[in-house]
Amino acid sequence: MFNASHLIQPVSMIVLTGGPCSGKSSSLAYLTERLSDHGFMVFVIPETATLITDNGIDRRKMDRASQVALYEEAILDMQLSFEETYARTVSRIFPERKKVILLDRGVMDIKAFVPEKTFKSMLARKGLKEIELRDRYNGVIHLVTAAEGAEDFYTGENNGARIETAEEAIRIDVKIRESWLGHPHFKVIDNRTDFDGKIRRTYATIMQFLGLPALSSIQERYLIEEVADKDLPAHQVIEIEQVFLRSRSRGEEIELRKRGQEGSHLYFLKRTRTSDRHGVKAEELISEQQYLNLKKLMDSKTDVVTKDRICFLWNNQHFELDRYKGRHSGLCTMEVEPADIPGEGTKIQIPPFITIRKNITSNSRYRERNLATKKRGPR
Repeated sequence: MFNASHLIQPVSMIVLTGGPCSGKSSSLAYLTERLSDHGFMVFVIPETATLITDNGIDRRKMDRASQVALYEEAILDMQLSFEETYARTVSRIFPERKKVILLDRGVMDIKAFVPEKTFKSMLARKGLKEIELRDRYNGVIHLVTAAEGAEDFYTGENNGARIETAEEAIRIDVKIRESWLGHPHFKVIDNRTDFDGKIRRTYATIMQFLGLPALSSIQERYLIEEVADKDLPAHQVIEIEQVFLRSRSRGEEIELRKRGQEGSHLYFLKRTRTSDRHGVKAEELISEQQYLNLKKLMDSKTDVVTKDRICFLWNNQHFELDRYKGRHSGLCTMEVEPADIPGEGTKIQIPPFITIRKNITSNSRYRERNLATKKRGPR
């Protein structure tokens, strides 16, 4: 079984995904150049499906579901091998350099091209867990197909492996978006601007994922009055446990986070410089044993915060709905990144199945650290 922590650290791995003709391949040169300007060594893993199709294993020649399943399983095997080899090799050769691996698609894309039962069976045979495959990447950026919002630019000319009509491309695009729901750092880039603008928004998101504050986005946070659960679109539910540790440095916040789904868990350590006006963050994946050891250093003034996070997409916006447990049972908040709408500026579009009580973006009372702080007794 692959080692998830080995793949993520010390190399940053960022997935560019999306439907057919979304601009993934076309944006790689620009992104490589800009990231290099910031001192990063950039390595690119090309799209595995295109690689094997161009060399003879052509999905267009397959007319049975069993053939497609074997084709997608080959992609999974090759993708994992590429990622592990790249991460291991560049870490050994360039140990002192800042490194980024950009991936033209990630392993969760496979879920969009086979029935869910087939995908789960595939993982079970290999001893893999879906949450481990999905969450080991530092960030995932979904570029929406040109067939949705930029129809005049939808073409197969730059990719001989593309076989989808515009209608099929949109359907696949939606399925790919849904395959990545639940990832802690997931961003959808649509076609509301021209292609240059789309690439610049992609670059800004990567900078945010890498913890560089100049281009970080501001997310709006709301206190929720009510949610019509029956109207929720396709979504993923993640169980989250947050633990705040003692820190020797003033202005530093240290947080442990446990994320679970279907009985599998991943563990993270995050440091935030609250004294910095940008709130610079550094996050790393750790083992379960490290998590348990570090948990012993929990700040005695705090409690463990537990919640269920519901991740869903609506109008190309990514929403995270948090339902708290324990002493905060009944509390529900939602976080969403504003969309840039031409002629209207930055705007939040609230789904009709969610009732907002108030905006709490600047309300420190609802910060996770403050929610963890134990209530003081009467004086």
